[in-house]
Parts: sequence; structure tokens; C-alpha cells
Amino acid sequence: MLSHVPRSRMYVAATVVAVVLVSVAVALIVRDPSGPDTAGSDSVVAAAPSATATPAERETDPAADPSSADPGQPTDGNRAVGLKAEATSAPGVTARLAKIDAVQATASLPGEVGGPALEITVKVTNQTGKKLDLALGVVNAYYGPERTPAVSVASDGEVPFPASVADGTSATGVYVFQIPEKARPVRVELDLGNGADVVVFKGRPQR
Repeated sequence: MLSHVPRSRMYVAATVVAVVLVSVAVALIVRDPSGPDTAGSDSVVAAAPSATATPAERETDPAADPSSADPGQPTDGNRAVGLKAEATSAPGVTARLAKIDAVQATASLPGEVGGPALEITVKVTNQTGKKLDLALGVVNAYYGPERTPAVSVASDGEVPFPASVADGTSATGVYVFQIPEKARPVRVELDLGNGADVVVFKGRPQR
């Protein structure tokens, strides 16, 4: 005949068994790579950018975009024309180097360098049918095979572009750059901003 077991002991045993079963279930879930925690981790990694960029990603990478080059550094993605040529920066907008004079620059501002320089007159013609904004226009110059940035001597004869130019008319800007006398070739870049192409002039100016 079976002996009578107190109910209190039976409740304790049942509780212990339940605790053991829960512990085992938790251990299995943690070890199972298909468990909820691991699945959540995979979804975060999949949403992160790939370490290897696709061609489309490389094309939109700011570091590979010539238009996003650091100020003072020449761009590489623009085809150069001759120093006497006329170039188009946007539909209806043309530009040319109207004049290049050899001068002796006199520096008067911090960071400027005096000495042999080129005074470059840039002419922009507007045939767009509306007023053309020139407020963001920038001219940079480089010299030599390594495209050394030329120092601007703004205090010696520089006349920036006007804020705008009316349709059917032209505007000029005069820019002075310290460039050694025997430096060849010379590269002049014009960026009118507002999404216009950077115009590049390159050649050997006569001194």
C-alpha cells in the first residue's frame, strides 16, 4: 500500500521541475541561431551600408565627386579648353579669358605673396533669356605639371564679378594670381555655382 505524500511536498517538487524546464528552454533559445535575439541582430547588420560599395554607390560618394573637392584643390573631372577658347558652363552661358597680362603683384594682405603674377580677365556672356546670378562665381588658378594652387593677390587690382548679369549682356571679373614667370602650363578654373559646369582653361600664356 502506497504511503501518503503530503501535498506541500508535491507542490515543491512541481515547482522545482517547472524551474528546471524553464531554464532548459532558455538555454536552448540562446544557443539556437534562429532564436529571436540572433534574428534581431541580423536585421540590424543587413540594414547597415555594405563595406564594398556598388558602382552606383561609388558614383554618388562625395569623396569621388570632383565637384566636392576641397577648396584650393584642382578638379579632375572637367575637360580643359585652350586659354583663348570659349567654353559653355550652362545652356546659354559662355565664358572666355578676355585678357591675360603679366604683372608684378604687390601683396598688402596677410597670406598674400608679391612678385610675378598673372592678371586674368574673365568674361561671362548671358544668353539664357533671364538674369544670371554671378554672386557665387569663383575663379581659381594652378600652375606647373603638378597643378600647384596659385595664391590670389586680391588686394592688387582684383575686380570680382558683379552680383548678376542681364540677359543678352556680358560681365567681366579681374583676378590676380601669383605665378612664377617660367611656370608652365597654367590652368584657370571658373565655377559660377548654381549647378553650372566648372569651366577649365589650360595653356601656356605669353609673358
